[in-house]
Amino acid sequence: MESLAQDTNKQTTEHVDFVAAIIHELKTSLTAIIASAELIAEETRPDEGSVQWRLLQSILRNAHRLNERVGSLGDMPRQQMQDLRFQPEAVEVGTVITSVCERIHPRIQARRQTLTLDVPDSLPLVTADPVHLEQILLTLLSNASKFSPGEGRIKVSTWQDDRANVVTQVSDSCGGIPAEEQERIFEAHYQVQKTDGRGGLGLTIARFLVELHGGRIWLAGQTGPGCSFFFSLPMARGVG
Repeated sequence: MESLAQDTNKQTTEHVDFVAAIIHELKTSLTAIIASAELIAEETRPDEGSVQWRLLQSILRNAHRLNERVGSLGDMPRQQMQDLRFQPEAVEVGTVITSVCERIHPRIQARRQTLTLDVPDSLPLVTADPVHLEQILLTLLSNASKFSPGEGRIKVSTWQDDRANVVTQVSDSCGGIPAEEQERIFEAHYQVQKTDGRGGLGLTIARFLVELHGGRIWLAGQTGPGCSFFFSLPMARGVG
């Protein structure tokens, strides 16, 4: 029990530190956006009321508002930030997958895409934070829909491997990702240059959340049409 408590405390500390790092990244980017918009306004001096003037004012107004909100989150006492802590429990992956797919289905339907599920009823429970598991799935499914063409195909499959893990696969029909860029796709702010521009903070957060669970996330090594992301989560102890 003491070891489990220590692991939970370590995971909570890692979670809080990661949130703080993301806040710092966001504030750095927002500061650059504000400075750039102010420099453009100073250099171009658009007429008040013109389209350019209104656009710049909108950029500055919204960037400042977002910067204030991010700053408020960053000023949150560490104890309050721990309310965002990692709270794992025994979870049915299939139930969470079904719930997330129902939430994202209107977007997929609007693009005339098809979504197929291959989720056995006999899957063992996993140890996961339900909220974080939803975030992982939403990120992967949102990307699958965004980067697949209209009328494209998306599939979610899950199974138990031979290492006491449950593996989930999200496949799409995008244009493929070059082999030399596959290793970097989970890096913060990195975007695939040669195809659809996939990457960035969303996948970085997804990787962090998967690893927080003791699992791993990876991209299939294909270079042709279509793309498959996988992530594994450990089975709940004593269940299988």
